[in-house]
Amino acid sequence: MIGYQLSEEQYNDVQGKHITPYLFINCVQDINGTWFFFGNEQDKEAFKDSEYLWLFDLPQAEYTPPPPPDFPI
Repeated sequence: MIGYQLSEEQYNDVQGKHITPYLFINCVQDINGTWFFFGNEQDKEAFKDSEYLWLFDLPQAEYTPPPPPDFPI
């Protein structure tokens, strides 16, 4: 899965920020602890008048999810 790669500082600046009353930024960490933002063309349209459109200019990289936690016994 390809996503937009953020630095720790960029993550701290954008995490949880609302774009509209029903759309907010929620980043996720990969297996290596790197932060990612995922957005599509429809999201980009919603971001066009926000101060966060720059997220779509970030470098893209392969996202590898962390393994799921152990199932409790």
